[in-house]
Parts: sequence; C-alpha cells; structure tokens
Amino acid sequence: MSTPTTSSTAKDSAELHARQAANSEWLDRAARLGFLAKGLVYALIGVLAFQVAMGDQQRADQKGALQAIAAKPGGSVVLWLMVLGFLAYAGWRFSEAAFGRRDEIDQKKRTAKRFGSAVNGAIYLAFAVLAFRTVTSSSSSGGGGADITAKVLAWPGGQAIVVIAGLVIMVVAVALAWRGLKTDFEKHLDTGRMSRTTFTAVRRLGQVGYIARGAVFLLVGALVVKAAVDHQPGKAQGFDVALRSLASAPFGQVLLIAAALGLICFGAYCVAEARYRRL
Repeated sequence: MSTPTTSSTAKDSAELHARQAANSEWLDRAARLGFLAKGLVYALIGVLAFQVAMGDQQRADQKGALQAIAAKPGGSVVLWLMVLGFLAYAGWRFSEAAFGRRDEIDQKKRTAKRFGSAVNGAIYLAFAVLAFRTVTSSSSSGGGGADITAKVLAWPGGQAIVVIAGLVIMVVAVALAWRGLKTDFEKHLDTGRMSRTTFTAVRRLGQVGYIARGAVFLLVGALVVKAAVDHQPGKAQGFDVALRSLASAPFGQVLLIAAALGLICFGAYCVAEARYRRL
C-alpha cells in the first residue's frame, strides 16, 4: 500500500516529466515551423488583398490563401507542411496553456496568459483543419462566418452574443495595434542574436504588421456588430468581407493597398519570429 509521501512523489515526478516535455527541443522546433506557416498565410492574404485592390475577384482570407497555394504546382506538398505547422503551433500553445509561459514569472499574469494560449491553440487547430480540408478537397465554398453567425442569431439572446463577440474582436484589435505602436512584441525576441540592421528591419516589420492586423481586425469586429444589429449574417464573413469593404470606402483602393502591404509585413515578421523568437 502506497503512503501519501510515495503518492506525492509520484505526482511530482509525473508533473516534472510533463514540464520537461513542454520545454523540449522538438516542441521548440514545432513552434518555429508554426510561425513559418502563420507568416506564409498572412503574407498570402496580403497579396490577395493587393490583387483585390487591383480589380481581381480574389478571396482575401485564410481560406482564399490556402486555395491559392493549392492551385500552384507542388501546392499540396506545401499545404501538408502547413497542416503540420499549424498543428505544431497549436500544440506549443496548448503546452503553454497547460504549464504556463516560461517567460512569465508573475502568477496572475501567468494565469491570464495561459487562457490566451489556449484560445490561440484552438484558433490554429482550426487553421490546421481548414488546411487539411483544402488539401484533401473536402472544403466547401459556403459562407462560413455568415452561416455560423446566422445560427447564433437564431438562438435565444443570439443577437447579444454576436454583438459581444464583435466587441471582443474589436478589443483584441486595439490590443494588437497598441502592441505595434509600443513595440511590445520585442520582449519575445532574442535580440542578442540580431545585428543592428536586422533588429531595425524586424522591428519595423512588427510595428507595421501589428498595426495593420489590428486595423483589419477592428473592421472585422465592427462588421460582426453591424451584422448583429441589422440581423444580416452575410456581413459577418471575416477578413475577406472586411478587406473588400475598404474598396468601397473613400480612397478605398489606397486603404486596401495599405492594408495589404501591412499584412505582408506581418507575414514577414512572423518568418523572422520563427528564427528569433525566444521560446
């Protein structure tokens, strides 16, 4: 019969092994692969948005970017690598949710960031599924966000839920833009491995990229809120509709090109992050 001391020791040992797995080199490499996949998608969304600004009828969102990859020679190989990359990134985020971020000592902040890591993990797990469905040609061309919004609006209190979701997206958008303005992202980079020129370039890419990403997310959130208020789910379809809505605004082409270039910058920053991120 095991004593409480033995049981406690076994529990501590299991927790230690779990933390060692979370801190392992293979998980670090997996996370870096995930940053590369993330960067490629955002850069492609930027390219597609630029093409929309030039008059092409492209779908400038995650799904459109993946479909654009699928249409290229060797695209299926790239998509399978992206499936692995997104799964790896999600796994890294889930490990942070389980064991806490290594770079955070404050217990309250550590708890809050664990929740954020879990949300991030779920988002990129969904991206992995989307990439898988694209490479296996099982994804539909339906409304996606509009279909989900329509279902939620049909629930009791659904309109309030969608409004709250839109407001949450807008809060996240402001936080992203603020991170770019304050260059708060720098604390996650191993700047000691960068030359001064590299640091300046990565810093500028991060600033422009985060601000552009925040601006697009702010527009997405506003469209979600408007979809709820007007009870028109078709207005809540994410990046694609948000970017296209810029085209119909005053100076829309200029705004859309600026957003496209900003998203390309964010994609390039993610690629740099894959190399220089402290994990």
